Amino acid sequence: MKLAVSHVGASMHDLGRLAQHAEQLGFEAIFVPDHLVAPLTFDPVYPYRESGMPSFGPETPFADAFVLLGNLAALTKTIRLGVGVYVLPLRNPFVAAKAAATAQELSRGRVVLGVGIGWMREEFEAVGEEFKGRADRTEEMLDVMRKLWSGEAVEHEGQWYKFPALQMSPGISSTPPVLWGGSSPAAIKRAARAADGWFGPPTGFAENLAAREAIRAALAAEGRVETSFDYWPNANEPASAELFTRYRDAGFVHLGVRTMADASLDARLSWMDLVARWAG
Repeated sequence: MKLAVSHVGASMHDLGRLAQHAEQLGFEAIFVPDHLVAPLTFDPVYPYRESGMPSFGPETPFADAFVLLGNLAALTKTIRLGVGVYVLPLRNPFVAAKAAATAQELSRGRVVLGVGIGWMREEFEAVGEEFKGRADRTEEMLDVMRKLWSGEAVEHEGQWYKFPALQMSPGISSTPPVLWGGSSPAAIKRAARAADGWFGPPTGFAENLAAREAIRAALAAEGRVETSFDYWPNANEPASAELFTRYRDAGFVHLGVRTMADASLDARLSWMDLVARWAG
């Protein structure tokens, strides 16, 4: 089983050191979070905590994900570089495609693109993007982005985007795998229909098992072969040797773990040392 690490709340200036240390320890990937802005007042409807409040506040640092991945690409050689997850419908698909393609090329094919539809209506309103219809729009955005990544002349006519033949150069040598984030029934169906894999929210073992079974059923309904699909669950339980054994025995190939948002750089480095030993 391969481990991915997230350091929500870490300074962007510390993330280079954290990525290098994760690479030295043999972690498969480092994921960075994404939000554009944090409205000071919003409805508490975050879907993955009973309180409806997210684990971050307005003061939590969020760097531009693809600028940050470009920096991490220059500081590392082998570790995969992920966004978990990129709130795609907050953006223009041309801008997102260009940024992701640039990070993919600079990293020599190490980007893992987790995408989500977002949950905070107030963030969409602040930046002038439609909240309603964002899930359907995200699927079409991915279609547009994959066309643009080809580096060839492409055109598109859909519900949300229409353009005549055009070309985005350069194309990319390998398309980044797209992981659909979320565990709602709708998110699971969309992952099976539109993505290369699934990026789970931080949750418990039983919930991750249930999500995998639901995705398997959705893949079968779509006529897709499961071997072409990757599961990237994230654990909300403290990292431990027992936790890793449980996921490994259940057949998971990837597992995401994360530090506390207010941990210091030294604490994060030491914690990764422990995690690497527990993972064997």
